[in-house]
Amino acid sequence: MDSIFYLGRDNDTLPTFLQKLGYTVIEPSEQISLPEFVSTSHLDLILIDARVMGDVGELCTFFQSQQNTRSVPIVCISEEVGVSDRSSESGSRIEVIQAPFTVGSLVSRIAMMLRLRKLAGTDERQGSLAEINASLRDNNLKFKKELDEARAIQQSLLPLALPRDSRIDLAVSYQPLDEVGGDWYFANQLVDKQLSLQIADVSGHGLSAAFIGSMAKLAMTAAGREQPHELLMEMNRLLAPQIPAGRFVTMGSCLYDPATGKVSWARAGHPPALIVRRDSNTVAQLLGDGFAVGFFEDSSYMLVEDTLEVGDALLMFTDGITEAQDRSGDAFGLQRLSGALLNSERTSSCSDILRHILDVFDQFRGERLIRDDVTLLLLKRSA
Repeated sequence: MDSIFYLGRDNDTLPTFLQKLGYTVIEPSEQISLPEFVSTSHLDLILIDARVMGDVGELCTFFQSQQNTRSVPIVCISEEVGVSDRSSESGSRIEVIQAPFTVGSLVSRIAMMLRLRKLAGTDERQGSLAEINASLRDNNLKFKKELDEARAIQQSLLPLALPRDSRIDLAVSYQPLDEVGGDWYFANQLVDKQLSLQIADVSGHGLSAAFIGSMAKLAMTAAGREQPHELLMEMNRLLAPQIPAGRFVTMGSCLYDPATGKVSWARAGHPPALIVRRDSNTVAQLLGDGFAVGFFEDSSYMLVEDTLEVGDALLMFTDGITEAQDRSGDAFGLQRLSGALLNSERTSSCSDILRHILDVFDQFRGERLIRDDVTLLLLKRSA
């Protein structure tokens, strides 16, 4: 955000207008002297109203003599006829706006001068330190804006709330590696009360991953299929021609019937889902074949079916947890994940089970940093 130092009328509407356009407007303070203020501030432009400040020649000379403001452009509002624009030896530009003027013309001149200054600041051989800092601040703000936009896109892919049904318990743990990750999940209860669950992992991170994730979410909605293998096949048909080369989406899709406990599952290059069977105290893997979404336009996907008994639970996850390593380089893997799921309490809620799994996971990796997003979606048949 560009900073404008304004020397003009008190209670003027111009500073408020500039602030609404996104500029930071700074006005003089009685608590700090002008030389002290200039020596400790980063300014992008100085706006002086000569109708209030009188002869501004000495004031401009002062700014051009200071290290922090010697190359900062100055805009003067003046009623004098014949006063012309000029440049100083320091390289700063002084432009004069003749009164009367329109606010639009003044703002346009300010925007142009700020833009010219930033362009000058991109040349390190010619730009001053202040110009280079201005360019860096501008680039950082641009990056932060793009990151905020990517985060907003990412959050829009996730359900506002998980479906609720007295016959099930459902919980999720979503831990993106960066401000914006490549994982997303979705949960929706259909008209016939069946539960549709999806979990996906977009290759890469950042704005591009969020954008492809958004495309996948739109494709899921447009596909209009309930059966998991049909949903993945139609999504792939829609997305494969659109996803850039080298990018893809791994995905797991589940359809669960609370009335019978029936599980229908299909996957597109994604890790298998896990079922913990409480009666036999075992963990089973739901497999099924299929390439990641985006590889081939004519991919097909295998449907796998199973049943949850009361107390059993189904875990869907991304490979961020199984591929994470400890300090020795060993991966957490399916075996440790299955063991953590199996060793959870039968009567625990899904939230408590996920907390137990993540505690085991954190103890395993110690101080080793996570290098990928970690997402877990757990469904338990409670009745």
